[in-house]
Amino acid sequence: MRLTASLVAAASLFALSANSVHGYGLLGHTLTGQIAQQFLTPTTAKEVATILPASYDGLLSNAAPWPDKIKFLAQYKWATPMHFVNPPNDDPPEKCLFEYAYGGQDSVNGLYNMTATLKQFKVTPPTTDADKSTLQDALRFFVHFMGDIHQPLHDSTRDRGGNDAPIMWGRAKNNLHSLWDTLLITKDIKDRFKDDPQAYLDDILKLAKTLWQAEAKTWAVCDQGQTEIKNPWLNVTSEIKTLCPIQWATVANALDCTYVWKDYSPTKDYSAEYFENVTGPQTEFLVQKLLAISGIRMAAVLNEIYDPSNNTLLTRRREGARLPPRYLRALEQALAR
Repeated sequence: MRLTASLVAAASLFALSANSVHGYGLLGHTLTGQIAQQFLTPTTAKEVATILPASYDGLLSNAAPWPDKIKFLAQYKWATPMHFVNPPNDDPPEKCLFEYAYGGQDSVNGLYNMTATLKQFKVTPPTTDADKSTLQDALRFFVHFMGDIHQPLHDSTRDRGGNDAPIMWGRAKNNLHSLWDTLLITKDIKDRFKDDPQAYLDDILKLAKTLWQAEAKTWAVCDQGQTEIKNPWLNVTSEIKTLCPIQWATVANALDCTYVWKDYSPTKDYSAEYFENVTGPQTEFLVQKLLAISGIRMAAVLNEIYDPSNNTLLTRRREGARLPPRYLRALEQALAR
């Protein structure tokens, strides 16, 4: 099954979830895409460049923010619920429980859908402009949803994934969802990297090769003994051994109890001790780690589709990872505010 009218029609059968803010901001999605880029094999990188618009320069980081830019267009309304999952009995921090109830419209199913579309078009290349556009959209949605599912509040139900959970950020009011989407990353770049998002990216890649190296080798390994929920694309997605979004969301959901919602208070200043904890060495730089996990898993799935003979996960295609100029400028402008 491809990204076709059948999926659009299915969307009308489900009420949109209360979660409305989409995961990670420009900052986070751009970073996850560029992290993934470093772990693509040359063959995969070439395939990606062929699929994406020429203006993207073959970079996943240029593709990653696109689903948030088009979310208000009528032809893409069907994708709105695919940015998050709302487990029915989840209530952090007292209870983090990811019981996946298959409903057809969430980030788990979205990742199955987009991955199946990529795989099917790899087997049978698109011949029409419509099919080429479908393939292009599938890749852009896949990259974006991989970021979303690793943002813990996108796998949590309480208060619309934290959108309705007020917090203090210094003297300003904000909410828990925006904290994890953008504020933590932005402040970390400001405080530790002198407003330099490129240095932040370089540090993530360094940590993946040092502090997280042993663990990173397991990030793209799925537990094949754990049965993933059956879905309309099972005959295709079961072939992708590095794809296990339910397992990923379960782990991210658990973080809502141990870190994200722990000791929640609407009057607490989250720019102080809380910030230091989740971005610092005591949690092995958790916020950066989640970006790294998302990017590495993203690359692993794409490599399995486009270059299955190469299974060397942490061999980077080239040294150095440069953020694309147009997004670097946008990030710098955001940080300057």
